Amino acid sequence: MNLSLQHIEKEDSLALSVLATGIEVGEKEYEIIDQSGELKENAVHVLNYVPVNHEAKERFEMRFLSRPKLIEKEAGFISIRVLRPITDSTYLILTQWETVEAFRDWQSSKAYQHAHKKRGTKEGLDKEKGVLSGKPYHHLYKTKR
Repeated sequence: MNLSLQHIEKEDSLALSVLATGIEVGEKEYEIIDQSGELKENAVHVLNYVPVNHEAKERFEMRFLSRPKLIEKEAGFISIRVLRPITDSTYLILTQWETVEAFRDWQSSKAYQHAHKKRGTKEGLDKEKGVLSGKPYHHLYKTKR
């Protein structure tokens, strides 16, 4: 599958390709380490970038792979791919949604609060020294027609 994605708020576009060995986003290749649901061509694509220190990759992966998997039960959810970077240290969490509203509803849901309940606390990866090398950020895209 090869998709051309259009940023929802900007003029930026991005290529996303599913390869035999993983997923390529723009010029970067990623290995799939966790997944749920089937990728769809027609969707809202949320790309959540998480910069992780090289020394903390294993810790980050263990923590993320043991997540409660509540997102999969949300209305409008299509799929998720947790992607390990091949050439750098920024992980990519790709989720697909039926609509932007479905994604926004997830962000304000009790399931989201539960999944992120440690954020901002001493138990959260964002506060644990040496795990994140920068602040995570996300962008929303739609399939370019």
